[in-house]
Amino acid sequence: MSSAKDQILAHLKRASSSTVDGLASALGSARMTIRQHLTALERDGLIVSREERQRTGRPHLLFSLSDRGQEIFPKRYDRLADLALQEVACLDPGEIVGLSPQQKKQLLLRKMAQRLYLQYEARVAGKNLPERVAAAAQILQEESGFAEWRMAEQGFEIVDYNCVYRRVADSHGDLCDLHLTLLSRLLGQDVECNQLMSQGAECCRFIVRPEVAGR
Repeated sequence: MSSAKDQILAHLKRASSSTVDGLASALGSARMTIRQHLTALERDGLIVSREERQRTGRPHLLFSLSDRGQEIFPKRYDRLADLALQEVACLDPGEIVGLSPQQKKQLLLRKMAQRLYLQYEARVAGKNLPERVAAAAQILQEESGFAEWRMAEQGFEIVDYNCVYRRVADSHGDLCDLHLTLLSRLLGQDVECNQLMSQGAECCRFIVRPEVAGR
């Protein structure tokens, strides 16, 4: 796949959808070039298009990733299975006595997040909050392949555009707690999440508020 097509797919991943003009502007390419790449990507089943009517003028086409297009971004089902199997093997029977199936799953997810945290703990040790945010976003980038961070009005945002456990999270939404718990451990404080891909959002957005640091 050419780098131009990669850029188009990455932009659609971030933006959820875009027009030809939007892509041409964002990528600094000619409209005709963008159209040619879109035609090829749609032919390959990686994107889909739909008409969007406007108040005036002709409707325009909106392009977005297809299910197949979503799947070309990194997936870590092997990583998830490995983490789960390691923790199941280490479970003490006394830890799950009296727990409901949901509580058992939550316990397992916390243990999986702790295992990940211990793997990355040294990379956030001794850092202040902005440095921890940058390090945590980089770790999430390594885990998911499509994460970034930025300053926000409420403090910091860590945004993940790629669900590496997409097929599993679609039916087990609480799997999202894995990354939420991991980020909370890495940052040393509670982290909020105001949108999730498993609930239909275009990305997972984690909020870090400096005023609660050190709690």
